Amino acid sequence: MNDIEFHSVTKEYKNHVKALDAVSFSVESGVFGLLGHNGAGKTTLMKILATIMQPTSGKISVCGLDPQKHGDDVRRMIGYLPQELNMYPSLSVFDFVSYMASLKGIKDQKQIKTVLEQVDMAQYAARRIGQLSGGMKRRVGIAQALVGNPQILIVDEPTAGLDPEERVRFRGVLSRFAKDGKCVLLSTHIVEDIYQLCEQLAVLRKGKLFFYGNTTTLLSKVAGKVKIVELADENELLALQRKTPVLSTTYEHNSIQARIMDENNLFSVPAVAETLEDAYVYCMGGKEYE
Repeated sequence: MNDIEFHSVTKEYKNHVKALDAVSFSVESGVFGLLGHNGAGKTTLMKILATIMQPTSGKISVCGLDPQKHGDDVRRMIGYLPQELNMYPSLSVFDFVSYMASLKGIKDQKQIKTVLEQVDMAQYAARRIGQLSGGMKRRVGIAQALVGNPQILIVDEPTAGLDPEERVRFRGVLSRFAKDGKCVLLSTHIVEDIYQLCEQLAVLRKGKLFFYGNTTTLLSKVAGKVKIVELADENELLALQRKTPVLSTTYEHNSIQARIMDENNLFSVPAVAETLEDAYVYCMGGKEYE
């Protein structure tokens, strides 16, 4: 049985804007990636799964349970790290995680020590939240999500703004959690995190499911079609964007190197090795639409 199943999940606001439009896919154990631009609907989907928000229509199944009917049971299965977690700067790391645990009805102090060890923060248990770096705060955020030994961990943009070393450390925490047959739903717009952690992923675009499958299938969409062409100036770049998706640009001394998706074989230059970022930018419509 899949850990999570989304069935035609739609969220429409009063102004008739659809944050989600009939989104359907399933998530099994391991680390599953949810990719998309800011505003694509990722956070809305996470909040609905975490029972913070109700869908306008559609259903979600969490380990066979309906969150709308079995909210307490589902919440006990889920650990959640939102994109913005309000912390109390005057509290120590230990006291903050202990407070968050008490909100879940958990008073076992050993659990607090265990989750701090899991995220490499045990040595900073006495330090005040206000004295922590951004990366340390994100690790404390994961620690509070791990309290209660959840089956499913939901993390929304966990590595945004972190330095490369802290991102690697964070990915290690998520990977270790998923090794025990548990499920991590990782919502992000950072392609490198998906590449390092996930085999299965979904791409949301303007509230709709644009792609669902594995990274190999996503890469196959751009295989043999990624090329690099040299342009003289911005005018040539603008003209090129009207013909084909531009994936990225690099400015040299007197020219522009444009990495493009040449679907119609407009240029007789050899293709280069495709990357997951190429495939993702292509799914999003190319740089001209960002």
